[in-house]
Amino acid sequence: MNAFTQIPSPGGNAQRQPLRLPGMIPVVLEARAGATEAPAVRIFLATEPEHYRAERIFFYSLERVRNPDRRYEIYRMTDLPGFDRRSGFAHYRFAVPELAGRQGRAIYNEVGQLYDADPAELFDLPMGDHGYLSLSVKENGLMLIDCERMASCWNLLTAGCAPRENLLELGTRRWGALDPRWHARDQEYRHGHSRLLHYTALHLQPWRPQPERYSYHIHPHAEHFYSLERTADAQGYEVHSAGQPSPAFAYACRQLEQLPAAPSPELYRYTLESVCGPMALVGPWSEADIGPNPIVRWSMEQLQRDDLPEQEAIVANGLERLPQEDIPWVVDRLFRLGRQWILMKVALGPAGSPIGTPEGWRALLRRVARRYPERGWQLDCTDRQGRPRRYRADFARRSPGGAQAPRVWILQGKHAGDNAQLVNLAQSLGWPYELKRYRSGIKDLSAPWPDLVISAGCRTAPLAREIRRRSGERTRLVVLGRPRSRLSGFDLVVTTPQYGLPLRGNVMDLPGPFISTPSLTAEELETWKQRFAHLPRPWIALLVGGKSTPYQFDTRTARILGLEASAAARARGGSLLISTSPRTGRRQADALIAALDAPSLSFRFGSGEDNPHQALLALADAFIVTGESVSMLTEACMTGKPAAMFPLPKHRSLLPAARHAFERWMGVVERDAGPNGVERPQRPRERWYDGRVEAGWFSRELSIEEVHKSLDMRPLPEGLEQPPGLSPDMLAAARGRVLQAIRELFLGDSPVPL
Repeated sequence: MNAFTQIPSPGGNAQRQPLRLPGMIPVVLEARAGATEAPAVRIFLATEPEHYRAERIFFYSLERVRNPDRRYEIYRMTDLPGFDRRSGFAHYRFAVPELAGRQGRAIYNEVGQLYDADPAELFDLPMGDHGYLSLSVKENGLMLIDCERMASCWNLLTAGCAPRENLLELGTRRWGALDPRWHARDQEYRHGHSRLLHYTALHLQPWRPQPERYSYHIHPHAEHFYSLERTADAQGYEVHSAGQPSPAFAYACRQLEQLPAAPSPELYRYTLESVCGPMALVGPWSEADIGPNPIVRWSMEQLQRDDLPEQEAIVANGLERLPQEDIPWVVDRLFRLGRQWILMKVALGPAGSPIGTPEGWRALLRRVARRYPERGWQLDCTDRQGRPRRYRADFARRSPGGAQAPRVWILQGKHAGDNAQLVNLAQSLGWPYELKRYRSGIKDLSAPWPDLVISAGCRTAPLAREIRRRSGERTRLVVLGRPRSRLSGFDLVVTTPQYGLPLRGNVMDLPGPFISTPSLTAEELETWKQRFAHLPRPWIALLVGGKSTPYQFDTRTARILGLEASAAARARGGSLLISTSPRTGRRQADALIAALDAPSLSFRFGSGEDNPHQALLALADAFIVTGESVSMLTEACMTGKPAAMFPLPKHRSLLPAARHAFERWMGVVERDAGPNGVERPQRPRERWYDGRVEAGWFSRELSIEEVHKSLDMRPLPEGLEQPPGLSPDMLAAARGRVLQAIRELFLGDSPVPL
């Protein structure tokens, strides 16, 4: 590769002059044929190897919203020479004017940002006499830069060595304010309003890039990232592809062909005994004799061709020597061409890279293999300590139902809401299951022991672990919520934001509980509709909970709720449909109903009347939900209709108050903002505290406000203006992530002894 790469300037054809960019070749998204020519949208993306998941989804988000009639050039800024790597990419932004040839405009983005609107609109914003636009002089994680004007202040030499404060001071007089919709940081993000989301707080980044440095927690908008990633995975999206490999791909392939051939793939003989049919060797293998099967040889470069015939098995070697941005599409091509088995012998890549650990390789193969569920695969590698490792996914060839399906036990507890979640989860998995009611422990249960136990909360957690012990450690354990014991004692912990659990490799976060959409027959819905018909629309369902420590629902609070709900209904010319719950006290229900002064219809739980809850979810035009009920908040959100939450006041007795004070001192609650206006960085004592929570020593106080943030629900009256920011599709995708993770406990890969 040349030290300098020439590309056209962003002007029209008549004015285009070559620019010299030091060692940087852009990822180009071409305009479609026949489009009116316009300046190319130039984006300089600051990134690091460990952010590879976020980088891929940055590109994917841009692809979804970009103008197909416009050319986009994205330059990856990583490991720039002359910069202190210990400071990450903090100073890369000041190198953009010179990297852009001191001409035209450029957008500076950081990895961890996702576009919700076309960046061409940002690129074309009027700048007046300003040299750059950002939120503020000090908050410039996203900038629109006039490179010619700023080149005299910021250049490669000063960017690499001058203090950040000095560089900011140099550009102060040329700064202009950027519309904050283009740079929404963490909780500033508003669905449908913000145009870019920036995951700023390092310990909340959903892709968890540095687990050795941070104890990760649930980001309030994590599902935005996860839903994009899940869609990208399903579509097989990669930044580079066989049709558009990276600029370094051809050179790497030539270098690979010059390497000494590896010995015959003895490691695969056992597996290939079951393969009947043609096989292909990919990479620098020596001549091999693998049984009587015919063998073809393909180079890595040949994998770009679309006319290669499918083989029963493919054996690949040397993938780690390809550019890292090409490895995903190459692996996908291997899976597409291998009908039965894909077998790979690899080495680890650089530390911090996507393939820097055996787990990194496994994660890549899992991601690709989901699109090819009928294929089996095997991975052979050596870890950092020189120990050989083998992983095989032969379960992928089994049927996920029928006789091969895992045997499932559901451990039911005393909470109806938890039990409903467990049944919903089991039914969604589609595997046969048995309900086991918790009574006095293991003596009520007997072999044959199940393949999978699903429980919720802390009461049944010890019983689940005892079942696994008696099964000879064969039973897999999945727990919902908070087990209040060592998290590593479970194969999968599915938690929600109110519990504040630290996220580990076996801990999966959901924005709300695992709830399925209820359904009524057409006749039942029509009956309820007639009962409501005399009330003016819109029908606003008021779903009422009650006391749930530390949240209080006294008569005064109930009266305020009645008054505010009535005012909201009158302002919209509608009516209220009130439904109480088992936690709603009689006096509180009386106070609420007495305060109503809008058209309404009330249903008291336990009065003997038919429960209208499911009918309200189906027929109401909007919702008001008391803020302590995670289940009802999630159900309202799942309807996709406007929903407001009514927050309940908190009251703590002596011991809970002491715990809250301790958590405030530790810094894990009521966190203050840092100098840039967003949540300050995580401190060592917070990581220590998380370690104790992980070990089951401490249990954090419930914080339902974190669920409000994850569901993106607003209080009255704002919440009735539009649906919550978390859409029903995103909630469904979140449930899909859980089901996928559980299935992969059985249908995924597993270590194989060598």
